[in-house]
Amino acid sequence: MHDKIKELERAGHIVRLQGKPFILYSGLLTLAHELGLSSIEEEILECDWENGRFVVRAIVTTKTGKYIGHGDATKYNCGKMILPHALRMASTRAKARALRDAVGLGITAFEELGDYRE
Repeated sequence: MHDKIKELERAGHIVRLQGKPFILYSGLLTLAHELGLSSIEEEILECDWENGRFVVRAIVTTKTGKYIGHGDATKYNCGKMILPHALRMASTRAKARALRDAVGLGITAFEELGDYRE
């Protein structure tokens, strides 16, 4: 997997923050397609616009099985520029977690970080 990470980094799918690698969602999708991704399903578990809390479950199916991930987005873990799009951020985080399990990658997805980008 170390060679694959280097390849993903060269392709721009890995970013480094304070020397630590984080994979972009695009890199997870690239890996998953290479490993036989067949579907990604999502289910909104919580959608509370008034309080700004969103929780999504994603199910990724590959040749090797089904992988489940959950993602949440709130005013406490999203930057102010992302907060209006918090439902989509919860979705991306859920899919990223499921994809990481599906491809066997222990690197945190960049999109799972809070407001680091602001």
